[in-house]
Amino acid sequence: MWRYLNIYLISAALLLLSGSPLNGQSMIDLTKEEVRVIVKDKHMEFRRDKAVVNQQFNYLKYINGLRSRTWIIYFTDEDICRSSKLVCDYGEYDEVLEELNESHEKVGESEWTYQLEGDTIQVILARQEWYFTVREARKK
Repeated sequence: MWRYLNIYLISAALLLLSGSPLNGQSMIDLTKEEVRVIVKDKHMEFRRDKAVVNQQFNYLKYINGLRSRTWIIYFTDEDICRSSKLVCDYGEYDEVLEELNESHEKVGESEWTYQLEGDTIQVILARQEWYFTVREARKK
């Protein structure tokens, strides 16, 4: 029994240390291949989801193991990341809000910013009826 408890605790610690899309490295301006490598190496709780493919957009879609977070990373025609969207169940709300407050500067009720190579990146949380989203893009 202790062995299983130790394995559980070690697994939980690794998940916490692996980071999240909110407080990890920004994907904006990275190539699609760079994003694939970073997600694989630093966001191990996410797995690529190819179940539904929308040919209208150039994106990568990832889902966490609990299926409570979906991370969609959008690219230009040249495969450069321009924005991302995190779609979460409300069970993730408090944790996501804490991550946003810890890693970004709050500038509005549901808006945060951070600097990336001299540009301001805007992060907006939007509440929907059954889920909420966190969108990240260069401020216009």
